[in-house]
Amino acid sequence: MASCSLHLKKEFEIHQITALHYFEYKSDFIFKSEYHDFWKLLYVEDGEAEILFPGKKNVLLTLSPGELFVAAPEEYYSFKAVENTTPVIFSAGFYCDSENLRLLQNKKFSCRDREKQILSALAEEGRENFSPKISSDTPENLERKYHQPFGGEQLIGIYLETLLISLMRQYTSGKEHPEADTELSVTLLKSDSILFNRITEYFAVHIAEHIKIEHICKEFSIGRAHLQRIFREQTGCGAMEYFCQMRISAAKRCIRENRMNLTDTAAALGYTSICYFSRQFKKITGISPSQYQKMVRSSRKDPVYEQIDLDAD
Repeated sequence: MASCSLHLKKEFEIHQITALHYFEYKSDFIFKSEYHDFWKLLYVEDGEAEILFPGKKNVLLTLSPGELFVAAPEEYYSFKAVENTTPVIFSAGFYCDSENLRLLQNKKFSCRDREKQILSALAEEGRENFSPKISSDTPENLERKYHQPFGGEQLIGIYLETLLISLMRQYTSGKEHPEADTELSVTLLKSDSILFNRITEYFAVHIAEHIKIEHICKEFSIGRAHLQRIFREQTGCGAMEYFCQMRISAAKRCIRENRMNLTDTAAALGYTSICYFSRQFKKITGISPSQYQKMVRSSRKDPVYEQIDLDAD
């Protein structure tokens, strides 16, 4: 008997990318109108950005943390930092001929856990495979690293295609959690999400304190395993690791806004030793606080400080 086989349908196919970077912008940054012939994703991790469309009166789109914008090719747009914020934006540029993509063009999406995990994996592969050449003339040139991990570029294409499929499913279904099949699972997901938000808000209020995981478990009446599971599902890391990232993110914000010197910044965030602060900063960002400060001060008119790291802040 002859075997029967099917050719798999591909809704999106990406063979070429033009950009894959994290940028940190000054609070007074304004990006003038840009024109390009490729698709572009703009994802805001921190701060807020406003997107404007020249020639279209009263059209203003604000992107808050966790939101993503799909910019269509051959359209003019500009964006700027919302007043008193220092946005951190991940951008990915690519070519794709699928007509399905037109349904997503110039739309804003609130990224769920699934999309955030894909973006994190995409950013990690970008860091492992490419070295950005950042300048005012060519802010998004990519250069292959000499030692690339096996299959890295293929994974980048797969992650981008997977992200587009996830966005399309979100657009066509309108469901907050399409993966939840029962009323009970939806309730549990929402309960965990609410608890996660409460704990992260607690972290933000007590950012300068020495918090231990045992204290969090007692404060929120939650088991250690359950707490770790929630954070790994929501962020990909443990609760205390996430808290450390929050503290370093706050430190970076202080440095960008030039509020105080490094010693005072460390003290304000509860670090009793500048040496320990420096080790934690370098562990999370890949560079020392003084190196980061020097890049910020030397940025001048160029809003791109440099690719610090491609992990979530």
